[in-house]
Amino acid sequence: MEAMQKPPHANPRESTEAMVRNICRELAEIEQAIDHCRGDRVAEPRLTGTWMAHLLISSNELLHNLLIDTARRPQD
Repeated sequence: MEAMQKPPHANPRESTEAMVRNICRELAEIEQAIDHCRGDRVAEPRLTGTWMAHLLISSNELLHNLLIDTARRPQD
């Protein structure tokens, strides 16, 4: 019989404030890349799609974080 392995430790959850800062920074980086390739018929739409996808995914993660932050805690 094999020894039981310890489950991996959960990563600490990023604070909502830190998450917002990181999302803003990441979107700004993508916007700068879009500005540099303005008019490129291939790169500009791809980066715009990347920006939109990142915004949607991060919004979902941010909403999840906000729901955790605002959840009612059991009263002791």
